[in-house]
Amino acid sequence: MALGAYDATPVDMTAAYTSFANGGVRLSPVFVNSVRNSKGDVIVNFDTDKKQVLDPRVAFVMTNLLEGVLNFGTAYGVRSRGFTAPAAGKTGSSHDGWFAGYTTNLLCIVWVGFDDYSDLHLSGAQSAAPIWGEFMKKAVKLPQYSDVKPFTQPEGVVDVQLDKITNRLATPSCPDDYTIAFVEGTEPRDTCDQKSGVQGFFSRIFGGNSEKALPPTASPGAPPGANGNTQAAAGVQSEEETKKKKKGFFGKFVGVFKGDSGSQKDDKDAPAPSKDRNTPQ
Repeated sequence: MALGAYDATPVDMTAAYTSFANGGVRLSPVFVNSVRNSKGDVIVNFDTDKKQVLDPRVAFVMTNLLEGVLNFGTAYGVRSRGFTAPAAGKTGSSHDGWFAGYTTNLLCIVWVGFDDYSDLHLSGAQSAAPIWGEFMKKAVKLPQYSDVKPFTQPEGVVDVQLDKITNRLATPSCPDDYTIAFVEGTEPRDTCDQKSGVQGFFSRIFGGNSEKALPPTASPGAPPGANGNTQAAAGVQSEEETKKKKKGFFGKFVGVFKGDSGSQKDDKDAPAPSKDRNTPQ
């Protein structure tokens, strides 16, 4: 993913970024498609090698992140210059400037620098990204590259709403949120209103106002009820269950200062639970 952080050629980067643009399939670049004679007959064809190197879900999540670079990140200048097609990209800066970006049918790498390795003193957003944007504006008008579509989200990826400040699951208490993709099962579990540190400790003891997270969007083709399952996996508890846990801990907490062992006495005097054949043992 690092761009401009180590020595590489634009061709090297082109091969690397095909993995994200093609759902995890890496394509080896070729400089010549075929050799033909004077009559146009094919003497030899050169085909690119294809290899699955990434889980398609991981590739899509990476693409989703790189869409953010264009839409509200360091490469937003490309949008302000009039390039509006769905695309993903990455700026890179060290002593030179880079921009790697792609649509659903075209990948383009731009490098700007000096051949003597001297410092360009310009970031990738300032040097390479504007060139990429101007090139792509013209490229998407060509018939072979004009059919640009939104990136297809594979099964096993969910969209969740995160709070912009905490990057935790958004709730109605944190309305300033954004949507981002996660491989299902790896999404954040804590909500934005769950405090940390000493304040959060006492909030959990005395009944903090933690709210349920906004339900994530299930991936296309997911079975009915997938949203509910994802929310449960994220650790959202029912209000009744939360109250029971807080009440039990509060009783023990107060008992320490009173110096009694009421909780043990209650346990001894409590009637033994009846054994029900239908109750899991």
